Amino acid sequence: MNGFGITWKRTAGGPAVPVGPGVYFAPGTGSPLTARAAALSGLLPPGAVIARRTAAWIWGIDVLPPGVNETDWDVELITPGPAECATGPPVADHVDLPPDHVREEAGIRVTSRARTALDCTRWLPRSEAVAALDQFLRNGVDTDELEAMARTLPGYHGNRRLRDLLRLGDRGAASPGESWVRTAVVDAGFPRPRTQVPVAGPPDRCLYVDLGYEDYRVGIEYDGERHHTGRAARAHDESRRRWLAREMGWQIIPVTKLFLYRPAPYLEALLTALLQRGWKPGDATMARIAARLTSLSRRPR
Repeated sequence: MNGFGITWKRTAGGPAVPVGPGVYFAPGTGSPLTARAAALSGLLPPGAVIARRTAAWIWGIDVLPPGVNETDWDVELITPGPAECATGPPVADHVDLPPDHVREEAGIRVTSRARTALDCTRWLPRSEAVAALDQFLRNGVDTDELEAMARTLPGYHGNRRLRDLLRLGDRGAASPGESWVRTAVVDAGFPRPRTQVPVAGPPDRCLYVDLGYEDYRVGIEYDGERHHTGRAARAHDESRRRWLAREMGWQIIPVTKLFLYRPAPYLEALLTALLQRGWKPGDATMARIAARLTSLSRRPR
């Protein structure tokens, strides 16, 4: 990284931190991600920019890997010119960015919101990419804008994986957990469920099912730890779902974070519910689902 005019200095606490003209200290790993990105942004040469998951964080969208603390995440960069060898943070890719793909947010030079969304969709693991895309769509990014941008970029134009992921995006997903579940359901061969399905509730109320098949009144709901933990939250969920079943005829399959590690039992429950309520998939669809369930059941736990 010395080609950038940045020197890495070992601090008393151990981590290496960047220092440069006019900057005495830039926070290292263990400090808030925004603070580290801001300090580094002031040291970067023209053309270098904060990118990907770090840029998403700057835009107020958390797409860090599940369970990762922001203080432990390296600052990710896109830098101009040919690739160089770097032995420590930050993490850098080498790309020439169009000027309109760069913005300044909170004093930090960062990829634009749309470019950040496109990069996350292009490069993150599949389920995480869909979850990131859903969040960006929910925050005002438009799929048509991303598709148009992709057509102008080498490695993005005509990329089949990116095209497939953009089609999977849905601004109705209210949490990453819902995005992960929807991706797994579609990948297993089920029809794509609708997000935030409105169902008439008690007088003067409308209830929303996270993911649902209205024709069969089968729904899937992701119970994340933030909003569905504790006795009161569980009692509310159970009461709401009993009402949906008794009054509206809906069967709700609750899903927890265990779905990420053992999706097969949940997908089997979904298949059973849909078949019992009249879904008639073709032979090819059933074969695909059966093969997927067999593969998932064989995974080590």
